[in-house]
Amino acid sequence: MTAHAPRRRRKSLGVPRHVSIEGMDRESLLIEAILRDESIEYAHDIDWVADDETCRRVGWHLVKNTGPLFHLGRRLLELATPGGALLPPPEYRMCRETVPTVEELVAAPMLQPWSLILFQSGSLPAFWKLGGIIYHAEHDVQWVWTRLLHLNREKKMAMTTDGWVNLGKRMSA
Repeated sequence: MTAHAPRRRRKSLGVPRHVSIEGMDRESLLIEAILRDESIEYAHDIDWVADDETCRRVGWHLVKNTGPLFHLGRRLLELATPGGALLPPPEYRMCRETVPTVEELVAAPMLQPWSLILFQSGSLPAFWKLGGIIYHAEHDVQWVWTRLLHLNREKKMAMTTDGWVNLGKRMSA
């Protein structure tokens, strides 16, 4: 039996290695964002302090992109949100209907526990996905994922591509 020596890796030759953003702090993420997207400095009049407001502004700017810039932006938003559980901004609306009718209030199933994620894949722009276990008297209990169109915080309801749902308890982030 012969032992194989481990292959020696070549040096990077100036090619940047993959940067893991999960372990980075706010300041490092902001620096990485400026290095990757130089337009941030000119697009926003920001006092570059690594606080919640700066992380939110830069984060929302970056999640409009795809790939690594999206992931940097989402991570900044997670760090700026208490508990890391993201919610869309209050002005987020992908439909005309923002308040359910009385019939929709009564007929809407309950989604509990539920989870909301900001999702992006490939060259598609980011969108919000709402998932959880859905309860309704006329249907079997099942796990669903659907696209979020509007979140009505006062009524604790969400308009999705499948219609209105009542929101119960949220899963921990």
